[in-house]
Amino acid sequence: MSTPEPELEAVAWELEAALGEEDLAKARYQLRMQMTRFVIGLLMPLVMAALWLPTGWAVALRDALHANEVWWATWLALAVFMLVSAVIDLPLAWYFGFRLEERLGTNRQSFGGWLWDEVKETALNIPLQSALFLGLYLIFRRWPNRWLPGLIVIVVVFMVAFYLLSPVFLRLRYKTEPLDEPDLEARLRALFARAGVRFGGLAVLKAAEKSSRGNAAVVPKGAGNEVVISDTLLEAADPHGVEVVIAHELGHKVHRDLPKLMVFLGAAFVGVLAVGYGVLQTLGRWDSLGGTADVATFPLLMATVAWLFGALQVLLNAYSRRIERAADAYALQMTDNPAAFESVMLLLARQNKGLPLPPRWVEFFFYNHPSIARRVLMARRWRGAKA
Repeated sequence: MSTPEPELEAVAWELEAALGEEDLAKARYQLRMQMTRFVIGLLMPLVMAALWLPTGWAVALRDALHANEVWWATWLALAVFMLVSAVIDLPLAWYFGFRLEERLGTNRQSFGGWLWDEVKETALNIPLQSALFLGLYLIFRRWPNRWLPGLIVIVVVFMVAFYLLSPVFLRLRYKTEPLDEPDLEARLRALFARAGVRFGGLAVLKAAEKSSRGNAAVVPKGAGNEVVISDTLLEAADPHGVEVVIAHELGHKVHRDLPKLMVFLGAAFVGVLAVGYGVLQTLGRWDSLGGTADVATFPLLMATVAWLFGALQVLLNAYSRRIERAADAYALQMTDNPAAFESVMLLLARQNKGLPLPPRWVEFFFYNHPSIARRVLMARRWRGAKA
């Protein structure tokens, strides 16, 4: 990044003053907790592997279900592994997903409501994810020496299914309903027309009953694209700010960022699973394990996947920051309103407890968006170039 540090720091100080000490303290606390959660996310798969493998429980589960004999028993064993992992992870999910939000002042949901949301998401995630790994183990069994093409097919199918189900996951946690705002709809229709993207309607995401955080998205709907805006953002931002946010999301659409990101993630996933296969070849016959085709090796495979994706996170975040910068530039170009861009950045920092300028190494390793200060400085430079 070629940005002069004094100029960037001046923007950060200005934003910090606008946020106030209370929001800054919460932003710093949230960042510490996000980093803690990342470390715990690496440790938990090791804990699960230690729980299942040295104890012999993974082998016992395999033998009890005859899990390597028929496909449905393999699927059941994978579902059991994932369900046990979800149950053990529940206290951590509660702390980082519920208790932390209470401490930040962003939670508006009861514990019972939060728990029900977790149950619903787990009930959808486990069949989907276990189906992916079912296909993987079936390929390892049928084509032990020619598994790579099958692995690629499985990953592609999974990525497409995830893309098609993404609106379902969104609506699983939050209710949506059509938004009757003729002036805003007319503004966004005109924005879509300028972008050359088909407008598919306007909906409000009922987030305020659960959280004070704000967000928006452009999601597939039939042959068009639906704008979904959280009621928290609608309440706090003026129409110019909403237009800037949606223009940013349109930038992703026009640049085809989601398909590109899915290809990037898919290639990374194929590479990670290929390394996982090598690990199972090396360690998968330890004790009573039966090698790469044995579903009892799943805890070892999951630990490998978690650590490799943890290492790849730096590359994924760098790629994400690049496309987010391009979407910001597109929003500025389409709206020609850097003042509204800067205003909405400050609003989102306040709603989502974002730190204007984290330490550079933290941003490099953990941020999938440029920091708020960098985004605001970009808008100011854009305005200066236009003057």
